Amino acid sequence: MLSTMKMAKVAVMVAAGARLTSALSLSSTCQSTLAQLVTSTETTCLNAQSLVGLVVSTSDASVISTINSWLTGMCSQTACSNQTLSDVVSNVTSGCSSDLQSAGISTSDPSELVSIVQQYYPTVREAACLADTSDNKTLCATELLTNIQSQVGTITKSNVQSVVSEIAEGSITLGSNVTCTDCTKAMYGLAAQADPSLASTYNSTVADQCGASFTNGTEPSTITQTANDAASSSTSSGAFSVSPAPFAAVAISSLVAVSSVFALLA
Repeated sequence: MLSTMKMAKVAVMVAAGARLTSALSLSSTCQSTLAQLVTSTETTCLNAQSLVGLVVSTSDASVISTINSWLTGMCSQTACSNQTLSDVVSNVTSGCSSDLQSAGISTSDPSELVSIVQQYYPTVREAACLADTSDNKTLCATELLTNIQSQVGTITKSNVQSVVSEIAEGSITLGSNVTCTDCTKAMYGLAAQADPSLASTYNSTVADQCGASFTNGTEPSTITQTANDAASSSTSSGAFSVSPAPFAAVAISSLVAVSSVFALLA
């Protein structure tokens, strides 16, 4: 299980990813690396191609529709193998080293980042693919982002960094109608199962806000899992062999998927 310290590192990576994405000023080497990532057949499991819409969208347009399309497609794909995740992290830390360091992510020990991604990926994927059957089977991540947007205003690619940062810092206090839903209960339950230290650290605080039943580990009957449970059979060479093209928005994938789990804990 990951320690609370590693949880903190993940949170830092998410916040840095937000800064990296919102800046959209990545080096040409990093842009080429990310372009190879989204066009490689090895990374079909991430469905990152659908995030191209974030690049061409206007700065004041809501990102939720694009994110919903990305997550819906990702959930229908087979899960990424550990080898694919390792290849993705290794390629990005190599091709985007200076960009990541500028965003506050150390690349001095790529193996540690690989380990964190591999351990968290199954839980993050499950959380991202939860759906609310009482709301026309809307993905919980989409529902959560929509609820947050109704409180803070339109979430755009230009302000997503500040929204995430302000929630994490406590500058924005989300109402219980946002944090204490069946969706967030299911997300919290998945996170607590993946790392029991979460329960000992946060259960009391969460129960004070959302009620004791919120932390009982029972998944609400209105929540269903949409993730394709087939195992990936992909093989890899450790490097992506496709023609590069500029693409600078892939970092938001980790931001959205992980922030869906951490939103309640902010």
